[in-house]
Amino acid sequence: MEQELTTPDDDEALLRDLSRVTNELDPIPEHVLAAAYAAIGWRTIDAELAELIADSAIDEPALLVRGAAQPRSLTFEAPGLTIELEAEHAADDDLHLSGQLVPPQPAEVTIRQGEALLALRADDRGRFAAHGIVPGPLSLRCRLGDDAGARRFVETAWMTI
Repeated sequence: MEQELTTPDDDEALLRDLSRVTNELDPIPEHVLAAAYAAIGWRTIDAELAELIADSAIDEPALLVRGAAQPRSLTFEAPGLTIELEAEHAADDDLHLSGQLVPPQPAEVTIRQGEALLALRADDRGRFAAHGIVPGPLSLRCRLGDDAGARRFVETAWMTI
């Protein structure tokens, strides 16, 4: 018997079909998906935790009672790094976040909201901004360092804004 050769396109189509059938007949249980997502979170287990040291919603509550809503200022600190964050509610009820890394340095900054990730880039002055953020729990993950391999990860605690 002669065996037919398959092309990469045929193989990809077969894998897609097998995946579809498997997902329909034997879907992955929710608890297994939750465990997988938790395991992925352990990728940065060596990340340093930046501690919340100032929050205008707590430190200056009287200002929140007067007048229009003021931007909320938060400051996180880890050894050798301070993350200053300002959150402002826009007219459409989305959040506008702006931040500064001190000392100033470029970095990859990721805003985490549940399973959603928004990747940003801090410029040479350590500044970053994001618009259209949904109010609720979020956390920041900063990847500091150069492309030569020296990397440092710093994460903030989860906060509700």
